[in-house]
Amino acid sequence: MANKDLGYYLSLPYTVTIKRGTGDGAEYWIARVLELPHCMTHGATPEEALRDIEDAKREWLKSNLEAGLPIPEPAKFTGQYHLRMPPSLHEALVLKSESEDVSLNQFIITALARAVGYAEPSRKREVVSKK
Repeated sequence: MANKDLGYYLSLPYTVTIKRGTGDGAEYWIARVLELPHCMTHGATPEEALRDIEDAKREWLKSNLEAGLPIPEPAKFTGQYHLRMPPSLHEALVLKSESEDVSLNQFIITALARAVGYAEPSRKREVVSKK
């Protein structure tokens, strides 16, 4: 896209995080756009912080566009990642995946998913009856 205007950047899937904070005896919530340096806001509730981050993101993008400053875009994930590891770990992973009768790739994906609490979407199973 040649003309990357405000509408273009607002349509991108930026990553918003929210975190609880405390200070001076009060609780508050901080919302942040990870890809946009220093683009954050806070609110008394998570909902307020999430609502306000949209305004903060719009103003951050608008300001950088007007100033001709670079604007980072969200990463595009391909699902591929090349990994280096010690040969001893590689061997241990191969042995464990073989003992569980799954491919090394599937074993590593499952282990990583568990480590970050990722739940794969449920898949419908077909039941085939044998007569």
